[in-house]
Amino acid sequence: MSNVMHIEPVPGAPIACDMSAASDTLDERLLEYRRLYERALVRRERREDAVVFHFRAGGGTREAVEDLARREAACCPFLDYRVETVETEVIWTTTSPVAGDERASVDAILDAFHALPDHADSDIGRLFGRLTERGVDLPRLL
Repeated sequence: MSNVMHIEPVPGAPIACDMSAASDTLDERLLEYRRLYERALVRRERREDAVVFHFRAGGGTREAVEDLARREAACCPFLDYRVETVETEVIWTTTSPVAGDERASVDAILDAFHALPDHADSDIGRLFGRLTERGVDLPRLL
């Protein structure tokens, strides 16, 4: 297995989260996130243009992170996804290449992604409500 899995953003992809073609539901995906966070999350960072999650390697963590990153890339193809193993950690970086008028919407999505460990087992509707208030297109997600 290569040390780096990289999924580049799709040029011109709309700034919208679309799970309409997903093989899982939002609730199922959130349950997977919650289990991953409980089992392996070490820390997280919110950078200017990215969110970085650090997970403990081992126990299928890399495979779980890669699988989630692929599914996220399918519903949010406007972002850049990178998964790599560095020493004892699996590092998942989600970066925004978006600039200009659409940057605020993407920043709101990255803020929500960064906050997901705090909301993965609670009322996610409030989190998505805040995204909608910030102008993020979520109709195909909710």
